[in-house]
Amino acid sequence: MTNIIHSYNEETIRALAHQKWIDEGKPDGRDEIHWQWALASLTASAVRPEAKSSVVDDVSLIEGVGPKLTKALAAEGITTLSQIAALTAGALAKLDTKLALKGRATREEWVTQAKELLAGQAPRAKVDQAKAAKAK
Repeated sequence: MTNIIHSYNEETIRALAHQKWIDEGKPDGRDEIHWQWALASLTASAVRPEAKSSVVDDVSLIEGVGPKLTKALAAEGITTLSQIAALTAGALAKLDTKLALKGRATREEWVTQAKELLAGQAPRAKVDQAKAAKAK
């Protein structure tokens, strides 16, 4: 997937991030989140359809992300595993501060978990493994 990410030029990512900023009402302090959202959106759209169909793209499959955090992430424009997988350390730190996670996203390895799930690995929590199996 690294090759996919590098295939987008900065201008394309910037334009998509800018549009997201406008769509959200031009909020301050979300530039890194918009950039990561744009990159993840472009990356997700480039994944082959047959590879995408076997992945349940549900952020709540990340261990430690329940309904409350899923809703908080959605309010920040983060609704897919691809978006979480593409977060940089800086974007994750900003998100952590904004949602008052106290280091939880890093401690629980959200980015790593998202990448594992996108690669087709089973969720870490047994309860989520059952949910993922039902969704397929």
